[in-house]
Amino acid sequence: MATNDLNKLQEILNGAEDNHALLTQVRKQASKINSMMDELNAMLEPGYKIEKKERKPRAANGTGKGPGRPRKNAAAE
Repeated sequence: MATNDLNKLQEILNGAEDNHALLTQVRKQASKINSMMDELNAMLEPGYKIEKKERKPRAANGTGKGPGRPRKNAAAE
């Protein structure tokens, strides 16, 4: 009878660990949602103006080739 109680207690402890991990993930996601809602509220204000990002030019690497994946067939070059 004591083994049944110990097994049940072990199941409860395992469930509590799983629930704690799940609650931690939910809290992280909730904080992300709150920050996104704050950004959305700021965008919906009447005086909101879009800020354009300034793009930096690409650095030249001197090879004349653009970035990308090399060819699979080396002999085709």
